[in-house]
Amino acid sequence: METEYILELNGITKIFPGIKALDNVYFKLKPGEIHALMGENGAGKSTFIKVITGVYKPDGGEILLNGQRVDFKTPNDAKHRGIAAIYQHVTCFPDLSVTENIFMGHEKIHKATKRILWKEMHEEADRLLKELGAGFSPKTQMGALSVAEQQIVEIAKALSTDANIIIMDEPTAALTNRESEELYRIAEQLRDKGTAIIFISHRFEDMYRLASKVTVFRDSQYIGTWDVNAISNADLIVAMVGREITQLFPKKKVVLGEELLRVEGLGKTGYFADVSFTLRRGEILGLTGLVGAGRTEACQTLFGIESYDKGKVTYKGKKIRIRSPLDAMRQGIGYLPEDRQKQGLVLDWSIGRNITLPALELITKKGAIRASAEAEISKRLAEKVGVKAKSIFDLASSLSGGNQQKVVFAKLLTANLEVIILDEPTKGVDVGAKSAIYEIISELASQGYGIIMVSSEMPEIIGMCDRVAVMREGRITAFLDRQSMTQEAILQASMSEEALLY
Repeated sequence: METEYILELNGITKIFPGIKALDNVYFKLKPGEIHALMGENGAGKSTFIKVITGVYKPDGGEILLNGQRVDFKTPNDAKHRGIAAIYQHVTCFPDLSVTENIFMGHEKIHKATKRILWKEMHEEADRLLKELGAGFSPKTQMGALSVAEQQIVEIAKALSTDANIIIMDEPTAALTNRESEELYRIAEQLRDKGTAIIFISHRFEDMYRLASKVTVFRDSQYIGTWDVNAISNADLIVAMVGREITQLFPKKKVVLGEELLRVEGLGKTGYFADVSFTLRRGEILGLTGLVGAGRTEACQTLFGIESYDKGKVTYKGKKIRIRSPLDAMRQGIGYLPEDRQKQGLVLDWSIGRNITLPALELITKKGAIRASAEAEISKRLAEKVGVKAKSIFDLASSLSGGNQQKVVFAKLLTANLEVIILDEPTKGVDVGAKSAIYEIISELASQGYGIIMVSSEMPEIIGMCDRVAVMREGRITAFLDRQSMTQEAILQASMSEEALLY
């Protein structure tokens, strides 16, 4: 049957016990097209990927490849038909070489001797890497590569199986702007050679930069498909969350109080130097700059994860020396890490146990956890930050990214804190969850917390902060207040060697 589409999903439904993960969804993909798929966490995107790649068998509907109905019984079935997926968190064998990772599961074998043809595999891997513009050898150990380089290896792996449909799931979430641009280049190169790409992302800039079409799922259902040039940000947000978000940045007006924190001349050799600022009660102080500017390192030092060589820290008028995170929390300083899954949560623990982890002294008696106290505290704080889950006994790993982030916020509220450091608090969450997290941050500021917010997103900094400190190569180059806080001014300061104080 003649068709213009390489892939079609018609009325696909997938049901798990008590849950419709996909409810009558549609999707069409043309050869040589980059088609964005967007939706909030929990919209059904992950299940959609697993249906296409043969991990799940749909309970209803049909999948067509080049107009022919297919029935994938295993992931190998999908792979042999030219479908590959590249995930946000790269699954690899870090102790093996790039070549071994590329050909894992489909090694080149001598027909007679059954020996692995290493020379041919290294040559083919080298050809694929050069085709993608990679600057590393196929004999490099996979674990020695950056996340961006590991993603290039995953793309090479897809090409080694002759994939003509590649699904990219949040590929830019952990990349710098420069690395994202390199990924865009590779995606466009593949598109121009006829490869069809499904690009799943929370970032509007990814969609506008790459895609010609965008499809939106919401609550496991198909909402619609549009030409990217024909839909506005506002309409796209309505399609994704089901309502207008009239105020994405709900910054409350707060009368700033006493000085909580004063940092003077803070330095750590090789990372940052002469970092100085103050933080008042009720203030949201932004900390931004290009990746590698030293923002996270400075904040981790304030929380006692790293030590500093120079400088002085004064908390509520008293000079302090923080040697560990426990020291920081006892003083009243908390930290929300950039990587919630590796540093912020114990994924195999329940929501409740994660929330009360910093408050073990409050909920234990004679060395045993009081289950009733744990449940009461965690339930109250989970409701306060709006965690969406069936129960506080659900595993943290079962939550969407936005809800996992809310659990980390709830953890901070169990401790007796007055200063909270937020490192990329909305990284990797959808627009609806972002709005909810901004509400939490604004509410905490109105309650008198002093907040330091590290962010690479300039609209977020401009929308939420009272002041912003811009860093470049380990030094603060500018302080901007709300009147002088523009994207141009922030960008200029992040690239300028001269300090600008407004």
